[in-house]
Amino acid sequence: MRIWEITNEQNSIMIEQKLIDAYNLTQYHVFDPEIILRIGEHSPLLDSLLDQYCQQEWAFISAFNPQSAILPDDENNLSHEQLKEAVKKYKYFEGEGVGENPPWKPERSLLVIGISKTDASNIGIAFDQNAIVVGRIYSPAELLLLR
Repeated sequence: MRIWEITNEQNSIMIEQKLIDAYNLTQYHVFDPEIILRIGEHSPLLDSLLDQYCQQEWAFISAFNPQSAILPDDENNLSHEQLKEAVKKYKYFEGEGVGENPPWKPERSLLVIGISKTDASNIGIAFDQNAIVVGRIYSPAELLLLR
């Protein structure tokens, strides 16, 4: 019995690392203006957008598939509308996270500018997300694990 628990814990760790790897390889697309964000990379286009709105911080947040558990489209779309309501005091832009795993559908998301890392984290946690992407002007995008 004890061996099974250890094996089970090891599998959980492996799955978690696979998810982290997947998040790190995902491309985070903003539709308008067209911007593609990647973890660890700086985006001059995003800097221009932040400059335009006199903002320093940003976050890329999804409400789709809480804890990376695939939900039906209607549930995900409802969660996305609730996310828009949760960030309505900020300027935001529609986008999607596009992973490298073809069966995993792109997840509708929002680029929210002017939001602190703390506020973005709280929103991500409220929508039961494992991670969000955050950053500051002139700096690379960071994966922020919430769990």
